[in-house]
Amino acid sequence: MKTRVYTVQQVLAAAKTHPFYTPGVQYPPDRDAVQKIVESGNQGPSEASLSSWPLATKDQLYRTIRRLVSDTSSTNTYRDGSYISMTGGSGGGLPMPFATDSFENREQRARMGEFIRLCGVIEPGDWVLTVHTSGGFYRSLDLMVEILENAGASVLPAGHAMSLAEVVEALVHYRVNVLSGDSSQIVRVSGIIAGLPAEERQNVKLTKIIYTSEPLTDVQRAYIREVLGPIQVYSVLGSCEAGPWALSNPEIGQASASEVAGAADFVFDTRTMLVDILDPSVLDNDDGSVAATREPLPDGSLGIVVQTSLQRLKNPLVRYVTGDIGSLHPVPESAVAKGIPAEERQYLRILRLHGRDRRFSFKWSGEYLQFDWLAALLQTKEWRILQWQVVLAQPKSFPDPTLEIRLLLPASVAETDIEPESRLVKAIEQFCVVTPGNRHLFQIKILTDLTQFERSSTGRKVIKFIDRT
Repeated sequence: MKTRVYTVQQVLAAAKTHPFYTPGVQYPPDRDAVQKIVESGNQGPSEASLSSWPLATKDQLYRTIRRLVSDTSSTNTYRDGSYISMTGGSGGGLPMPFATDSFENREQRARMGEFIRLCGVIEPGDWVLTVHTSGGFYRSLDLMVEILENAGASVLPAGHAMSLAEVVEALVHYRVNVLSGDSSQIVRVSGIIAGLPAEERQNVKLTKIIYTSEPLTDVQRAYIREVLGPIQVYSVLGSCEAGPWALSNPEIGQASASEVAGAADFVFDTRTMLVDILDPSVLDNDDGSVAATREPLPDGSLGIVVQTSLQRLKNPLVRYVTGDIGSLHPVPESAVAKGIPAEERQYLRILRLHGRDRRFSFKWSGEYLQFDWLAALLQTKEWRILQWQVVLAQPKSFPDPTLEIRLLLPASVAETDIEPESRLVKAIEQFCVVTPGNRHLFQIKILTDLTQFERSSTGRKVIKFIDRT
């Protein structure tokens, strides 16, 4: 299947008519207008205009999205023919939808499947069982099933509701060789396999892992290989806003955990996504605005990741600040020996991710948690929270990270206000997407004194976010 991608000129022409980027524009272009942009070819802004295009942040886009989602006018094209994906809710409320044209979304899935096959992640005969989440507005299950099928795999959609014992039974019964899910789910399935008697464990014939969501830590990788043996570990990178767009194959990338601590290499196709690395200082203005100097850093330099999709016209993604920290690198010549055709290598690049910029969000149990939205929830007046602190930790005894919310409440607040069924606890757990499967990794701890919080060594201020992973 030949899928469609657009030129920079076409994407910028669409962006100039879109409320995401142009104040005063009420609604996105409809499909007829998009088609005219396609037919006009490269008659829009020049490609050089991209480097001077303003940066787009999550807060900026979602202010416009809130308006568009609420507007039920028959002329509101944002609500027409859209594939809806969700990002986390603000202040404990419902999650916010990001809309992509349904046809563009299906073409992106098809092209991502082709890319996965090109990079050797899926091969003929692969049977995949995926435990990705579905329902509750989340649709990673149907997304990954279709992508992997487009890559040539045969897929069993187990989902997150199937018990782990049933998942392991299916792995054996159907001779599955590939397990897919978010990293926390992969670790949990590995834990069930680890508990099997030796004669039963040897019936599990997994050769590959394909994970998504938060990165696997070194501890988790070591644990998975201890249980499953010398298994190949791959990853697909995507987001609510950009969709799936890059993948990690250790045989193609340059970085390993031993070479660059905490980094992971993702290969992407510059025909579908453009990536710039910018100095983090562009986001340091006190008033929240973006600094004027936005020249990309050279290859190998560490900075914030900014992306422009060449697969979106109806709701384009232009110069979007992802919240990730990374650097760009060429695909090594050795990738050709690993199966990448020489004529394709010229279009591929490596994004070396070093994690999230903590000014944006952090990951726990497969979910991105927007830090400023969590702060807004904890500072809601009705909860009467005097002080708070968030602690993300990696216990040595267990491969999954834990999340602890520490609170200081007025002495006048009755104990019933912090019981498991209280509105405050429910609001925090809803925001953090606490489920029966990860509840043992989550804790709300009520402190009785300010001195019990961890503080900075200089100003002795309460540290709002502590990352021990």
